Amino acid sequence: MKKQKLKKSAIAATIALAVSMGAAMSVSAETAATLPGSPATPESKESLETKRNQLAERQQKAPIEALEAIAGTQNALIALQNNDTGKAMAVLQDVSGKLDVLLAKYPGLTLIPANIEADVDDFDGDPKEVDKIVDEAARLLKDHKVQDARSILSDLVSEMRITTTSIPLGTFPAAIKDAIKLIDQGKKDEAEDALYDVLNLLVKTVEIIPLPVLKAEALVTAASELEHKSDLTQEASRSEILKLTDAAKEKLKLAEMLGYGDKADYKQLYEAIDGIKDVIHSEKSAAFWDKIKNSLSALKNKIMHPGK
Repeated sequence: MKKQKLKKSAIAATIALAVSMGAAMSVSAETAATLPGSPATPESKESLETKRNQLAERQQKAPIEALEAIAGTQNALIALQNNDTGKAMAVLQDVSGKLDVLLAKYPGLTLIPANIEADVDDFDGDPKEVDKIVDEAARLLKDHKVQDARSILSDLVSEMRITTTSIPLGTFPAAIKDAIKLIDQGKKDEAEDALYDVLNLLVKTVEIIPLPVLKAEALVTAASELEHKSDLTQEASRSEILKLTDAAKEKLKLAEMLGYGDKADYKQLYEAIDGIKDVIHSEKSAAFWDKIKNSLSALKNKIMHPGK
């Protein structure tokens, strides 16, 4: 019974993938961000642009054959459930061919990404507001109003969650071939069970990207580019650079208060950003900008891939 529940949960998650395959094949990552099924809460223009960029970057690594292989497996299972073994056999043979293509293209790859989705929660507040919410939650917890505290704390999220569904190339292709053999032997029920097992082999990974850190990165990049603007005086560019770096620090403070990363990581970044004011328009500035950008990148990667 436990195994059957596991099978059904996995297949349920795959049904949407199969049903939407036609749209996914013809729609770019940019357009996908606005398709039906997105969160009901309107996303800011900035958040949508961030989502598009992150999806586009990852979508390039997801060959269409991988998505088609998963959808084909699901369609074959549906055909078996409808007692159409001929269609199931034809679909699975096509799936097997696509998997052979993937194995030839990516001989050293263990997992091949097939479907990539992104969900965004963009907290529209500042560090002071976070403080107020945390204090209120502490008061509620003191009064043992756990669910009320949980409700208001759930707003303290500012992140993009990217979920990637991948095919394990070491096991999936062989499992498909085994299912084909079962159909060929007239073992429809066993083939159906085998396809449930095949779809349970799919691997889902979730990356969490803190939006305030991404926004701080964008602000730092804009600030560093201002130093070389020929249409600004050094005094004007210095003023604009400091405005942008102050805004970047504010975003980082928000990220820190929301619990993304450790205090030590942020302390190093604040010191680096504060230090830029002493080297603007000097030979040392390039090294300082690199230090800030590298620290931001390291912080983002640490949050996205904890334990690495």
